[in-house]
Amino acid sequence: MEDLLLDTNIKYSVVIPILNSSKILDELVSRLFIVMDSLKEPFEIICVDDCSEDTSWNTLKRLKVKWDSQLKIILLAKNFGQHNATLCGMRQANGEFLITLDDDLQHQPEDIPNLLNEIENRELDVIYGIPMTENHKSNFRRISGNIWNKGTNKFDDGLGKGSSFRVLKKTLVNDIVSHQHHFIYIDEILNWYTDSIGMRTVNFKKSKRKKSRYSISKLFSLSTNLALFYSSFPLKLITFGGLIMSTISFSLGLFYFLKKIIFGIGAPGFTAIIVSVFFSTSLILTCLGIVGQYLGKIHAVLNKKPPYSIKEKYL
Repeated sequence: MEDLLLDTNIKYSVVIPILNSSKILDELVSRLFIVMDSLKEPFEIICVDDCSEDTSWNTLKRLKVKWDSQLKIILLAKNFGQHNATLCGMRQANGEFLITLDDDLQHQPEDIPNLLNEIENRELDVIYGIPMTENHKSNFRRISGNIWNKGTNKFDDGLGKGSSFRVLKKTLVNDIVSHQHHFIYIDEILNWYTDSIGMRTVNFKKSKRKKSRYSISKLFSLSTNLALFYSSFPLKLITFGGLIMSTISFSLGLFYFLKKIIFGIGAPGFTAIIVSVFFSTSLILTCLGIVGQYLGKIHAVLNKKPPYSIKEKYL
């Protein structure tokens, strides 16, 4: 893990994962500096380019010249994903409070003071900015989002509704950056470390990015990784299914056995084969589920693949 920068004078750190948003960056960074300047406290803005295909990195370098030391920019060697890029920015952050938001101006920088007031007044560890309505989303995004939230509730111990627009205390940031798994899901890690999580409605706008960061294939990959890395639910499901199948097949076998003993009516040969195959298959599934529980835990401990790789940075 990279050494964290230490600057105790920083009050607020803003981390933004960037992907193909060159046309939005000037407005985003300008509005952020206006908002953060109004707080009258030392701050830094950290932009992590997740290997954009457009000219985002060149735009960031130009903005770096303008804003100098208050703007830190990092380019990743390849596309590692939104959460991994955010983690990279967190490891460079020094603020007492860390703010994360998206790069598409769906999250309004002007709502940052409200979130900061909320986390301090309510003495929370984390505060999420969640939308008042779903009007900023397309019908497809609204439906897929609802499916995602219901599905992830099975995998994340009931964290439920969240957002990439959030404010965290530095103590939690230190916990997050200690993780070495190559698949990072920040909200799930937060849920491990604290129950002091709050929500505040904020004004979301329609994304200024024409193409969503998450395609259907990426959403599927994200949900699969979430299940495998942060939950034993699939393994429990396999084990439970195996036990159910074992119970059914055993009951069928017992039924035909008693039918033979009491009424002298034997089971047809084909039926007997089906029952035996059904039973053996279900027993194998049960055993695989139990073994899988152990393998899943071992895999989670031993997996130390780096979550990202930095190609270039100006801090």
